[in-house]
Order: sequence, then structure tokens, then C-alpha cells
Amino acid sequence: MTESYKSTLLKTLIWRVIATTITTLSAWTVTGEVKYGLTVGALDFVLKTVVYFFFERAWVRKNAK
Repeated sequence: MTESYKSTLLKTLIWRVIATTITTLSAWTVTGEVKYGLTVGALDFVLKTVVYFFFERAWVRKNAK
């Protein structure tokens, strides 16, 4: 059974919210700066969401063969 694009997107977004929350809180804790934590979290969310989505689609294609 292959995973649909909608399912991959939903899985990607849920994971990114969890992971970005961890990254944001970590950056805030280390620096003591809320603004820095949010900036790092936002950049993390955008970049890794795109990379993860394409990774998941490649994985689905690989396993479909």
C-alpha cells in the first residue's frame, strides 16, 4: 500500500510541529532569548519541512518498486 500525498503532508506537518517546538525551546533555553528561540524555530520549521516531505515521497517510491 502506498501513502498518499495528503497523508505524507499531514505526517510531515505533525512531526515538524513537535520537532520545531523542541528546537525552539532548546534555543530559548540555551540563549535565554525568546526572540532567538522563535527565529531558530521558524527557520528550522521551513527548511526541514520541505526536506522531510521530499524524503518521505522518495521513501514511498522506493518501497513501491
